[in-house]
Amino acid sequence: MLDATSALDEPGLLAQTRRLGRLRFPPSIETEFQAYMHRKMCSRVWAVAVSSIGFMLLFIWVDYAFLPASIYQLTIPVRVLVLLLVCFSIWYSNRPERVAPRTAFETATLGYICTGMMVTMVILVCRTQALPVNVTHDGLYLILLSGSFLLGLPMRNSVLGSWFIVITYLIGEALIGSSRQLVLGNGLFLGCFTLMGSIGAYAYEHMLRRAYLNEQLLKAARVRAERESQSKTRFLATASHDLRQPLHAMTLFIRHLEEKVHEPETRKSVIHLAESAHLLQAMLTSLLDISRLSVGMVRPQLRHFNLRSWLERLLAGFEVSARERGIELALDCPPHCALHTDPMLLERLVRNYLNNALVHAGASRVQVVVTELEEQVRIAVEDNGCGLSRDEQLQIFEEFTQLRNPARTLEKGVGLGLSICRQLQHLLEYPSGVDSEPGQGASFWIEVPKGEWQEETQPQALPSTAMLEGQVLLVENDVVNRQAMETLLRHWGCEVECHEQGGRLLRGDRRDGDVDLLLADYHLEGDLNGLELIQALRQADIYTGPAVLVTADTSHDLAQKAEAADVVLIYKPVLPARLRRTVQSLLQRAGEAKVVG
Repeated sequence: MLDATSALDEPGLLAQTRRLGRLRFPPSIETEFQAYMHRKMCSRVWAVAVSSIGFMLLFIWVDYAFLPASIYQLTIPVRVLVLLLVCFSIWYSNRPERVAPRTAFETATLGYICTGMMVTMVILVCRTQALPVNVTHDGLYLILLSGSFLLGLPMRNSVLGSWFIVITYLIGEALIGSSRQLVLGNGLFLGCFTLMGSIGAYAYEHMLRRAYLNEQLLKAARVRAERESQSKTRFLATASHDLRQPLHAMTLFIRHLEEKVHEPETRKSVIHLAESAHLLQAMLTSLLDISRLSVGMVRPQLRHFNLRSWLERLLAGFEVSARERGIELALDCPPHCALHTDPMLLERLVRNYLNNALVHAGASRVQVVVTELEEQVRIAVEDNGCGLSRDEQLQIFEEFTQLRNPARTLEKGVGLGLSICRQLQHLLEYPSGVDSEPGQGASFWIEVPKGEWQEETQPQALPSTAMLEGQVLLVENDVVNRQAMETLLRHWGCEVECHEQGGRLLRGDRRDGDVDLLLADYHLEGDLNGLELIQALRQADIYTGPAVLVTADTSHDLAQKAEAADVVLIYKPVLPARLRRTVQSLLQRAGEAKVVG
C-alpha cells in the first residue's frame, strides 16, 4: 500500500488518471500497483487451480480413452509433467508478501506457456497419425481463454504468452507439412481469437489500474480529511483558549467598573458595555460549541442527578430575562425524579430550548413540563406563542436560521441555538421532537433515561453584598487577566498575593501568612500546568486547602482530572457573579475548617 506521504499526493494520482492508456505508472506508483495486481491474482487462485487441474486430468483421461497406445504413452507422461509444473507455478506465484510480484507473474506466465506448448505438441503429434478421432486446434482456445482472462496476468505477460503459443503452433503446422490453406485458416481463427483476448487483457488491466487509482484517491481524501479534522481540532482548542482569555479579563474589568461607578449616565454606559460583552460571550460560546460538536470533540459523561432542583437552578437564570419580556416562567416537575445522563450537555440543550421560547416564540407563558414514562423522563419546553408550520419546523434547526429576525439584530442571537440542540440530540441519541401548529404554540421535547434519586441538602444562601474575608493566592501568567482578577478580588475585600508561575511557590519562596484559597490558571509557563501545580503543592504539604482551577480548556478529560483531584473548575470567561459565589463559598469553608482545627 502507499504510505501516508505518497497517498497524499492527490495531484500526482489525478494526473495518472489521464495517462491510463499507456498502462504504466511512474516507478513510485508502479511498484505498489504490481503488488496490488498480485493480490488480485491471488484472490482467484482456487478458481484457477480447480479449472486448470480439472481440465488437465480430464484430457489425460480423453487421451487414454480415445487415442492409440502409441500416442497416449507419449502424451500422458508429458501432460502429467506439465500438470506438476502447473501445480508448482500456482503454489509458488500465489503467495503475496513472500514472492515478488514480478517473479510471481513470470512464474505463472511460464506455466501458461508450457501448458500451451503441451497442447500444441499433442495436436501436432496427432496430426502425424491416422486416427479415428480428428484432433483439431480447438483445445488451444481453452488455453488462450485462460491466459487472457482467468489467470489475471498483466497485459504484457498475457499477450506475449498467447502470441508465442499461437505462432509456435502455426510454425509446427508448417513443419509437419500441413497445407498452406490449413495453416492460413487456422492462423486466421487463432489470430482473431488471440487479438480479442489481447484487447480483453488490455481492458482488464486498464480497469484494474483505474480501480487502484480510485482506491488510492479515496485513501488520500480520507487522510486529508483526518488531517483537516485534526487541524480544525487544534484550531478550536487554540481559538477557545486565546479568544476566551481577553474576554475573561474584559468581563472582570467591566464588573469592577459596574461596582465602582455610581454616576447615572456613566453607569448606564457601563451597563450597556456589560450587555455587549455578555452578548459577545454568548456568540463565541455558540460558535465554538457548534464547531466542537461537528468535529466530534465532545463525549457524553453520564451520571445520576436529581432533576427538580437542577431545573430550578436552570430556570432561576432566566427569571430576569422572562420578567423583562413580560413572560410567565413556570415549572411542572415531580419532586422525586432523577436522570442518568450528561448534565452539562442536557443543560445546554434545555437552555437553548428556553432561550428560543423566550426570544423567538412571542409567547406570554413558557413552561417546563416533566413527564415520567416507563424507563425515560420526557422534558418538554412549552410555550403559547405563534407556533410553527411543518416547513418552519425543518428550517429552525439549520445553522444561522432565524425565522422572525429579518434584520439580524444581535439581541436575538446568531441563529445557532437550535442547531446546537440538533447536534446534541444526535450525540446523546435520545428520542426528541417538536410538536407545534401555527398559532397554537410549540413544545420542544426530549426523552432522557431515568436515574437514581438521591437525598440532597439545601445549600446555605450566601449574602451577595457582604465583603469577603480571606487571603487568596492567585497564579496567573497572563498579565491582563492577573490584573483583572486581582482588582476584582481586592474590591470584594480579599487579600491577594499574585504569582506568574508556580516555581517560587514550590520552593516555599513567598511572603508569610496563611492562604485560605488558591486560584490557579491551567495554562502556566514552566513545566507544570495549574492542576499539576496544585497537586504538587498538596503533596509537598505547602498548601492543602481549597483550590480553584480557572481555564479556557473545556475538554471532559480535564474536568474528570479536576474532579478526581478535588479541585473546583470554572471556565473562562467566568461570570463575575459566579466567581464571587465560588470564592465566597470556598473561603467560608476554609474559615469553618480553621475553627474546627
